[in-house]
Amino acid sequence: DSLNALLAAIRELDTARHELAYGTDGAVVKIIDFAQRETLGFTSRAPRWAAAFKYPPEQRETLLKEITIQVGRTGVLTPVAELAPVFVSGTTVSRATLHNQEEIERKDIRLGDTVVVEKAGEIIPSIVKVVTEKRQPNAEPYHLPAVLNHQCPSCHGPIEQQSGFVAWRCTNFECPAQAVTRITHFAQRKGLDLDGLGESVAIKLVETGLASSPLELFTLTLDDLANLLLDPAKSSDGLTVSKERRFGEKRAETLLTSLKRAKEEMPLHRWLFAMGISQIGESGARELARLHKKLSDLEGSQIVSDLADLPDFEELQKSKRKKENHPRLQEYQIDDNLGPVAAQNIRSFFSSEAGQTVLQRLNDLGINPKSDNFAPDPSSTEGLPLAGKTFVVTGSLSAPRPEFKKIIEAHGGKVSGSISAKTDYLLAGEGGGSKRTKAESLQVPILNEEDLQELLGEA
Repeated sequence: DSLNALLAAIRELDTARHELAYGTDGAVVKIIDFAQRETLGFTSRAPRWAAAFKYPPEQRETLLKEITIQVGRTGVLTPVAELAPVFVSGTTVSRATLHNQEEIERKDIRLGDTVVVEKAGEIIPSIVKVVTEKRQPNAEPYHLPAVLNHQCPSCHGPIEQQSGFVAWRCTNFECPAQAVTRITHFAQRKGLDLDGLGESVAIKLVETGLASSPLELFTLTLDDLANLLLDPAKSSDGLTVSKERRFGEKRAETLLTSLKRAKEEMPLHRWLFAMGISQIGESGARELARLHKKLSDLEGSQIVSDLADLPDFEELQKSKRKKENHPRLQEYQIDDNLGPVAAQNIRSFFSSEAGQTVLQRLNDLGINPKSDNFAPDPSSTEGLPLAGKTFVVTGSLSAPRPEFKKIIEAHGGKVSGSISAKTDYLLAGEGGGSKRTKAESLQVPILNEEDLQELLGEA
């Protein structure tokens, strides 16, 4: 019948397509009669009078010779299969990503295995499975951290697998494989706000060897920066519209001024965020700065160590028990922005060889940022108008939100990044969106700027 004839034609094309001068990965069946097409019409995405059939990807067996590790720009370690070259779907394949350790374990991939390779979507090489009957008797399970001796292959710094994540990651602040991302994070507005240092400049600094880590920025000279050659400018359609450009004296002076300001004036919480330590965001950095007078105090910090060693914190997070019932959290009134995982990362960083190198370099540069919101003892804020109160700030206000954070903290309050049942007030300007909605649902009082002034006794 017509259906069998149709299926036979699809199978015949599957055989014939390998002899075509162009690549194909499927067949499309269409109704010829235009009147029937008009009757069938369209869905929101495709015509009802046509259907596509995808052929199974071509598969080939080959040998897994080695597993190498790539370090991504954010420190993620990605295992890559080095294969005996094999021709698949029109090209020779010699490498395929293994994604992560969990994927290796799921497929039980071992060195020396014979594996089946295909191109996902006819494009990306991937290992489908292992031919276990061809496995060597002495093949052992592959375990990425053990193979690497728990060290990054690029910088030999410590690696870690964060709770709840499958990827292993290098935690070294100065890992060369992560240089561009580290520098741009360091320089961003929420970090040290280094004027004129964007990704394109960071790439050139790394490529020329002028700066392979954030702290090397502080050794740059006016000549280094002024003579830095940037890529040609391009128009919106991607066409080159100029030759290589010098960074120039004026921009160099501006950046050097920003570096001087960062070195002498930027508070501790900005430095902690800029350093890019895993799990340390803006709010967590502020909380760490509240608990420590200066950066060097974090090395060997008892507060950090106590928080990192909490054995039951994950249980407390998952349960309905209040975290305030834990003595250490209660003593310092540590909020949700700083937990054991972040504390563990801080402790690991400052106790590692890489962390010690950073501290020594900071010392050599004369940099030891001070906290501008130090108040570890809750009693030190007693008597202040906002003592013990937790705020969230949102919406468009008359000044940047960080300025209101400073005002609140200077009067004994704390600022969190998200609304919860423990939030005392939401300071909201125009807009506010989801935070305003959540505050209303939790019956958290919503203040405007005049209301805040009344709380401060300034009305």
